[in-house]
Amino acid sequence: MIPADDTAQTRAGWLHRRDNPALEQKAVTGVPRDLVNSIDENGSLVTVPPVDWIICFVPGLQAQWWHRFVFSKHKHVYAMRPTNTGSWLLVEPWWTRMMVTILPPADAVKFLRWGGTGDILRVREAVPGNASQLRGWSNCAVLVAFVLGRRSWTWTPHGLFRRLLRETATCRENVEDLLVEQFTKVIGQHSANALAVSADQLSLPLEELLTIIGRNLLDAMMTPSLIEVCYTAILEAERYPAATRVYAEHGPKRAIAVISRILERAVRDGHIELADCEAAARRFLAMLRGDIHLQAVLQIGRLPTPTELDLRARTAVKLFLNGARAERTANHVTE
Repeated sequence: MIPADDTAQTRAGWLHRRDNPALEQKAVTGVPRDLVNSIDENGSLVTVPPVDWIICFVPGLQAQWWHRFVFSKHKHVYAMRPTNTGSWLLVEPWWTRMMVTILPPADAVKFLRWGGTGDILRVREAVPGNASQLRGWSNCAVLVAFVLGRRSWTWTPHGLFRRLLRETATCRENVEDLLVEQFTKVIGQHSANALAVSADQLSLPLEELLTIIGRNLLDAMMTPSLIEVCYTAILEAERYPAATRVYAEHGPKRAIAVISRILERAVRDGHIELADCEAAARRFLAMLRGDIHLQAVLQIGRLPTPTELDLRARTAVKLFLNGARAERTANHVTE
């Protein structure tokens, strides 16, 4: 939903304006010339491509006198959008203000669950849009339509729902699919970075290679955004089991698979002897995690420093390899 390289988009917009002198604007007194010349063809200082919004049409949480006059499942509407870190951007019109805030995953699920009691649509915003500020009463339907850049004359959430649903690009969504999509993206990104091994690193001694991977895995595990995703996966395991499975498959299982392959190669090269490399990989991962990850998820104490994580990785690797070598020696003595 969010462009992978916003910087590239901004740079492309700047180059477009640089190569098109006709886009230069007349400066207002007191405004730096470089800012004026940074304005793109849509009148913005930065060029941002359109993104998808998750639009939630919901019944009320508390009974109101006016609820009898509107569609039962669409008494309110708000907009959400996932970020690359696992959090969600929320835009919710209130009676007294527009609430725009960043929600951690566990809090975002509350709003998604509320959306699930009504209808959830995925809608691509219009840039630069064709909405108008001359709408008079700015209720939730009007404000969300404005966020999307839609020219809409409806005053009710249900009217906006029907209007958006007529667009061919609009699609319905459900909560579990949204969580699966975001968990896959966030956890997959962290796992890929932590488990990336170059050809040069593969040629290192086994102890050094496992130390690098162990340190990278600990850094990823203790990333606040990933801790929040893990907490949400545990919290919502019963309601949304598919999202929890995604966490397991793209997190621990993926790490075990990579470590298993490294151990299998070490066994083939005669560096260690292991009867079951997958089981050994599980033991190694458990030694890395210990209880510090659980403490972080439960918010007990402080997060370890990078130095403490490095020491933990080195200690776990030494203990693991010492155990594997001791097992090898015992096997040779038995023979």
